[in-house]
Amino acid sequence: MKALVADFSLGREVWDRFRSKFARRKNGPGGLTFNFVEIPEPTPISSQWVKVRTIMSGISDMDEGMVNQSDPSPFGAFVSFPFVPGNENLGIVTETGAEVEGIEPGDRVVADPLLSCVPRGIEPVCPSCEQGNPSWCLHFDGGVLSPGIMIGACKDTSGGWADCFIAHMSQLRVVPQSLESNEAILLPLFARALRAVLQHPPRPASTVVIVGAGALGLLTLHAIQLLQNDAQVIIVAEHEFEADVARMMGGSELVLSHGPGTTYEEVAALFGATVRYPEVGRLTMQGGAELVYETTGQRSLMEDAVRFTGEGKKLVLMAINQHSGFDMTPLWFKGVEIRGTIFSGRETFNGRTMSTFDVAMELAAEHGLPFQRLVTHKFQPAQHAQAFAALADRSSSKAVKVVFEHVV
Repeated sequence: MKALVADFSLGREVWDRFRSKFARRKNGPGGLTFNFVEIPEPTPISSQWVKVRTIMSGISDMDEGMVNQSDPSPFGAFVSFPFVPGNENLGIVTETGAEVEGIEPGDRVVADPLLSCVPRGIEPVCPSCEQGNPSWCLHFDGGVLSPGIMIGACKDTSGGWADCFIAHMSQLRVVPQSLESNEAILLPLFARALRAVLQHPPRPASTVVIVGAGALGLLTLHAIQLLQNDAQVIIVAEHEFEADVARMMGGSELVLSHGPGTTYEEVAALFGATVRYPEVGRLTMQGGAELVYETTGQRSLMEDAVRFTGEGKKLVLMAINQHSGFDMTPLWFKGVEIRGTIFSGRETFNGRTMSTFDVAMELAAEHGLPFQRLVTHKFQPAQHAQAFAALADRSSSKAVKVVFEHVV
């Protein structure tokens, strides 16, 4: 099968760092390389595993950081090379193990990518998985699989940037016929947004800030709207085209990030805070929102998000990226509580206990997902250079969500 494969060379990384420091130039991709090559199809691990032919795979924020920064660290210490990226995956089942129930060949499925205790065949499961928090799993390097937090960062499973991948039956959800594939490809990202809102819900009539109007930020707005929360939502957008999409979705106040001073004054005016301009260092804010969702993973916007958060209030970090030099001063002066969320887990929804993916599927089947506004670019995996270029220069490409589309 054809696949876009990520591999890492320590020697290449050392040479790249040397060249950057002493030659003051950086022409190569560093230690991480991507090659579109022919590789063997993955083999199901056991009778509980399923093989899936890929229809579409999104380029997630983790993928984007890895590709455009040549940095695999967003995947943490648990990654095994070489691997096929792609953790937001939609496909058609082609093979099922003898113990698989409720999934048949020909079914259209989305995958919850986490490779926690259950997919790894670990019994008993760790305390985190037992409590319904598989993203905190203690065994991402154990069991029947090589190290890897998820499909798309483990050499044994393949990923969505290949013609097919494998998944444990517990990771797959059959997509209802009412959902188009263009909508279904957003389900993994929508589940991430929903997880943040369900775990850290806005208080009724409170003020909420969403930093970032990319796909994750706009799906966070969509989650708040579907959960019928009457909080006042303020979205801070980087680009005018993102703000236009947010306006079409409605239900929020928009602030375009023209520059720190202007942005801070506009945000502060919406919830009665005061902007302070110091003689030295960054400006800051007294007062702020009760709850802030940071969805970009960009250092400067994360620093803004801390400052937009009110004294003793909560900041939820939703994107994954690698940072350096992050200014945490407001943590001391404002006592901000910071929480991180990723992927999915166990939720209480309408009096029922269910997984985030199941809640996302139920809401999407009933209300739909705004795919026509969010999925702006599609490429085949062989066109990966164009896909990555669109993400690297969003101001020109106007890319919101970029996906790879496979020929099935």
